[in-house]
Amino acid sequence: MRINKKLTPPLLKVAVPALAGLLFLFTACESKPSFVNHPEPDLTVNYEAFESAGCPKNKSGIRSCKSDSPLAALGCDEIREPSSLIGGLTPSYPIATCVVHLTPGTGSAEARAETKAEIEKRQYFYNAGGMLPAYIRYVILRDGKFQLIKSEDEFREIYAPIESPEEALSYTLAVRNLSAYYGLQKNPDFVYNADTIEDTYVTPESDGYRLHLYSYEVFGCGPHWTSVVEIQVSREGIIREISRTPVFRDPDEDGMCVD
Repeated sequence: MRINKKLTPPLLKVAVPALAGLLFLFTACESKPSFVNHPEPDLTVNYEAFESAGCPKNKSGIRSCKSDSPLAALGCDEIREPSSLIGGLTPSYPIATCVVHLTPGTGSAEARAETKAEIEKRQYFYNAGGMLPAYIRYVILRDGKFQLIKSEDEFREIYAPIESPEEALSYTLAVRNLSAYYGLQKNPDFVYNADTIEDTYVTPESDGYRLHLYSYEVFGCGPHWTSVVEIQVSREGIIREISRTPVFRDPDEDGMCVD
């Protein structure tokens, strides 16, 4: 107010619009990023067959497989119900996530040794753990029998060709450690590194599909960014990562280390 009193009328005519412009720029910056939302696909996974397969749920909700169960014989220490977004796979076999911890006591000694040798040869999809590994595989119920799927190559043999956007989404989420985000909104506590944040979507291309997915940096020391990941999947099931760009993070996690 004291400054305004010292301004002459000509200066006031210049300063007031300039101030308004600065306020507009500040407001525009505060409103960024903008968000673009898309509907989540209505998909379901057939998991019922695994609820009575010798891997009972404990008080924590974890389904650890008993040593004499058919899934322990396949090398699964634990099974998990996959995300409903995996439900676009064709053929639509009942499917469960098979988690391998390589802990002693599950399955026979021969089965454990075989599973360990396969894991050492990277016959798994990805490691969902940190210092305590959780190797991800899948089990399907096919022709009345449980069948273990150990690698991306085996997965491709069963589910390719990829013939719809929904199948492209399900296939990629199963094979890669990526996430689909829907209903994204601005969190005033987050730090953003993009002007526009868009929900997951799939775009058909001449030779397959392009997917807009996300990846959160869980392990290691902060900052823990969430990145947007652009993926191309061919109709033959070949997945290629096009780009990976950090877009937002929670600054409260900057000092956090996760093993």
